[in-house]
Amino acid sequence: MKKIFCFLGIFGCIALSVYAQEKMTLSLREAIGVARGQSLLSRQIKADYSSYMHRYQSFKASLRPQLSLNGTLPSYDRSLLNIVQPDGSYKIQSVRRSFIGSNLEITQNIFWTGGYVYASSGANLFTNKGSGLDQRQWQTSPFVIGINQPLNLFNTVKWNFEQEKLRMKRATKQQIELYENLSGQIATAYFDLYVSKMVLNNAKQNETINDTLYKISTGRFNVGKIAENELLQVELQLMNARNGVTQGEVNVKANSKKLANLLGLDGNTEFELIPVTDAPIFLVDLKQAVAEAKQNRSDILGFELNENAAKMQVRQSQSNAFASGSINLNYGLNQTAMTLSGAYQNPLDFQQVSIGYSLPLFGFGKNKHDIASSKANLESIQAQIAYQKKGFELDVENTVNQFVQLQSAILVSAKSDTIAQKRYDVARNRYMLGKISITDLGLAQEAKDAALVDYVRTLQQYWESYYMLRRMTLYDFEKGQEIVE
Repeated sequence: MKKIFCFLGIFGCIALSVYAQEKMTLSLREAIGVARGQSLLSRQIKADYSSYMHRYQSFKASLRPQLSLNGTLPSYDRSLLNIVQPDGSYKIQSVRRSFIGSNLEITQNIFWTGGYVYASSGANLFTNKGSGLDQRQWQTSPFVIGINQPLNLFNTVKWNFEQEKLRMKRATKQQIELYENLSGQIATAYFDLYVSKMVLNNAKQNETINDTLYKISTGRFNVGKIAENELLQVELQLMNARNGVTQGEVNVKANSKKLANLLGLDGNTEFELIPVTDAPIFLVDLKQAVAEAKQNRSDILGFELNENAAKMQVRQSQSNAFASGSINLNYGLNQTAMTLSGAYQNPLDFQQVSIGYSLPLFGFGKNKHDIASSKANLESIQAQIAYQKKGFELDVENTVNQFVQLQSAILVSAKSDTIAQKRYDVARNRYMLGKISITDLGLAQEAKDAALVDYVRTLQQYWESYYMLRRMTLYDFEKGQEIVE
């Protein structure tokens, strides 16, 4: 029995220790730091950026020499074939043919022309067995160099590189913007929990106060100093206060889980939030905000990306309307023999030159309409971008104006909270002296509760707007510098 109690005691200590570990004291900035460091949303932001970065690095690597080994291991064919005889007749013959080969090749793109050069070395083995046949031959190409150059007006490599550079720049800006978005989300969740805790504490105070008032009112009713209607009103306020406590507890639990989820913590974490009392006041110049947004935001790079893609389409359609072709030049050494070593002795040189071309002569206006379509598409995209840029500027201006308004609203809201609290204290004292009715006290209490919540909600709107301003401009007006991480 003693062992059982000992085990239960140890288990209870462990449970209490775990419970204690689930408590966390946080300030707003600390909560943002935790979210950026370990939350699921932060992991998603990092993974998305990593994906773009590796895609860009992959494209850059493709512009450098590429070494590859390819071949066939092996190819086998057993069939009946019609073999042409010297006299022109056919003879059906059974054959068993196999092929095995390997080739080592290095290629290099030519960025400015869109072509590529290459060098390779390879060896192949051919065998052919059948009725009266027993052939085995090696064919080698110890060294081959060549160049392939398209002859057209469109350089695919160069255009794609421009697109990838823009995508990478946009991804870098998007990562910063998403982190600022995350900061805004944390600010919202932080204040939601803070307000719900504050409302719960206020509801508990109201419950205590109304319980005391109900006891006093009951005594006054018993001696005939107040009417039953007033006593019922006091009892109703007490019931509302108790209901407020119950509802407040539900809201606190829900908002705690929401904040924990955003922070990447266990849902049962209990938060002790440090009150947010500061609201930095600083000047925000509207023209500077718009200028910084145009210079820093990913949206602008997105506009450039779309316009560049449309220009690429125009260039490609124009290229297709003219003559095109390609030049292939090859030079190397090769040899054949019955043995592998023999196929590398006394190699013979070879040269290959081919110039292909394609000249559109008549197509019922296809190329003409393709060019016109791509130009119209470019014009449409440019008009759309111009419209979006104006909307972009309006969004920045609205964000700045809202932030400036909230800086003033905080001072007014703080003063209103102080006045409402003093008014309630006076009203409660006057009710205790019997100089005002319970209705007047109730109105003062409602005004006090509303002013308290309004002040904190204004603080919440301020910090949400603060991070929205950072996100919209990628500029820290408080420190006077660009946000780069």
